[in-house]
Amino acid sequence: MNIHQIQEARENSGIESWGAGYYGVDDQGNVICYPDADDKNFVSLPEIMEEAKKLGISTPLIIRFPQAIRRQLRRMHQAFANSVKEYNYQGRHLGVFPFKVNQRREFIDAIISYGREVDWGLEVGSKTEFMAALSYPMSKESLLICNGFKDSEFIQIAFTAASLGRKVVCVVEGPDELEMIVQQSKIPTEGVTHHPEVGLRVRLSSKGSGKWEKSSGESSKFGLTTVELLHALHLLEKAGMQKQLSMLHFHIGSQITAIKRFKNALKEAAIVYAKVIKMGFSPKYLNIGGGVGVDYDGSRTTATSSANYNLQEFANDAVYVISEVCKAEGVKMPDIVTESGRVIAAYHSVVVTDIREIQGEETLDTIEGFDIEKEVINAQRATRELKYILDNVSRKNYAEYYHDAVEFNEELQTLFNLGYIPLKERAVAEHMFHLICRRALYFSSFEKGDGDEFESLQRLKVSKYLANFSIFQSIPDSWSIDQLFPVMPLSRHDEKPTLKGTIVDITCDSDGCLERFIDSTDQKNFLDLHTMSNAPYYLGFFLTGAYQESLANEHNLFGAIHEIEVVFNDQGDWKISKVTEGDPIHELLTSRNYDMSEMIESYRDQISEAQLSHDISSTDGPVIFERLKGYLSSYPYLKRD
Repeated sequence: MNIHQIQEARENSGIESWGAGYYGVDDQGNVICYPDADDKNFVSLPEIMEEAKKLGISTPLIIRFPQAIRRQLRRMHQAFANSVKEYNYQGRHLGVFPFKVNQRREFIDAIISYGREVDWGLEVGSKTEFMAALSYPMSKESLLICNGFKDSEFIQIAFTAASLGRKVVCVVEGPDELEMIVQQSKIPTEGVTHHPEVGLRVRLSSKGSGKWEKSSGESSKFGLTTVELLHALHLLEKAGMQKQLSMLHFHIGSQITAIKRFKNALKEAAIVYAKVIKMGFSPKYLNIGGGVGVDYDGSRTTATSSANYNLQEFANDAVYVISEVCKAEGVKMPDIVTESGRVIAAYHSVVVTDIREIQGEETLDTIEGFDIEKEVINAQRATRELKYILDNVSRKNYAEYYHDAVEFNEELQTLFNLGYIPLKERAVAEHMFHLICRRALYFSSFEKGDGDEFESLQRLKVSKYLANFSIFQSIPDSWSIDQLFPVMPLSRHDEKPTLKGTIVDITCDSDGCLERFIDSTDQKNFLDLHTMSNAPYYLGFFLTGAYQESLANEHNLFGAIHEIEVVFNDQGDWKISKVTEGDPIHELLTSRNYDMSEMIESYRDQISEAQLSHDISSTDGPVIFERLKGYLSSYPYLKRD
């Protein structure tokens, strides 16, 4: 056990910061998960992988910890409860989860199950999401908020849902939508006994911060301008529907990095709410949208992959600002509604895959028939000098010996270009120079202040770790918007890493690579990784529970990966409670309009032709046919032999 190395791994990875109490490294050097973000129950991720292997579940896969969802719901609920009590706020907090953040049934099941005790609701932005949400038995106080652009059918669904006893709020994005709602309310419809409540989305002048800053402010895609807001209020008054206006809504973007920007928007929204109250309307909810940031890099800053506040600070600012405005304006304090999804979902899942090979780690001397010792005996002087340096480089002399090696390597390149050395000697020299660089980099990692020289060498000598997954399927945000996710091996943190690496996936696309990573202080263009051994080398991609599965695409027809749920019982024992297998080849092909019966018939015809031309025997035909059909049920990712 190397406690010093383990502590160094904890610090360099930043896991104790971005892990938010859910993830850490134990004293054996393994990554562990605390699904309740406390010290009571924890499980080693390598142990989970061993158990998954026994169940026949291979990488890549998603490990889900549904109890982390419950914990995040409780954290947010408690944060607002604390703020309401501290500031003597005369209203309550109601949370809703945006369906778009993670539409997997297993995830929404957990939201409903754990959220019922705190009246957590759902937000939908399409008819498809709406119909799925309606199938869940939410609590009587839970809100079902309809955002996004709507047609008459969407609005009819809302009227039907209200008649089922649901607390439906139809948030108006534009004047035409309100006119459709007013019109629908006047039409007697069989089975419709109740009408949905109405919300108005306000386009604020205040802007958010981070990647999604453009989704707020005057150029926002959504919301009513001040003129449109007054027009909407007039329409409601004219139709006698003032009492149906129950909500004012605003949203300034996902992953808000700076709390100050949010406070400015809160104040503006609260003033709009107060002015609407004074106009004779009585909305009871002020929906402050989503956007609570996740600190992906652990820096607690306004960087695009971080946030400079926590949940309690967010709740304190929301409650305090709204309270102060309402007191100043002399109006009733509203119930505060939040639509945060990222901060609820991100922590609960980890994408795990294994490394198949390391590109750039040369091993020519291990190939049978290639002995460096023999090859250098009659080689050029510069080649022999490289061999001497390779055998004698140390922590004391690595800088001097590296400089000598550079000169000898350049000399040998010149000799090769002049035709004085054979190809095999050039290969031997290149390989020895590569190993010298590796060792020099290793020794330099113990020193401080080596300057730019070894940093430049490091960039040149970064290895490519081939990971058995698709970036486009499992972490599409890293490709599309340069989102940073914490990445680290699941084990061996008691060993000092000897290589620097980037991650490449198994798709046939040059964009299928990760070359930017977080560490404890900054971003870097490599990971500290280990060499391969006989055991699988697992990598974890953390905080991937928000958006990644909803945005995943099937580039190269690599589909959804296996999923396992890990839960703890009251005694603190864990188990894999549920397994969901990933997409087999035939389902992926069917989704692209391939007809399986036609494909199978094509295989049969080709086998018949091959038999007629005597390429295969009559006995081989049936064997090949069954084999081809079997491949259609395979997992499209790489198998480990």
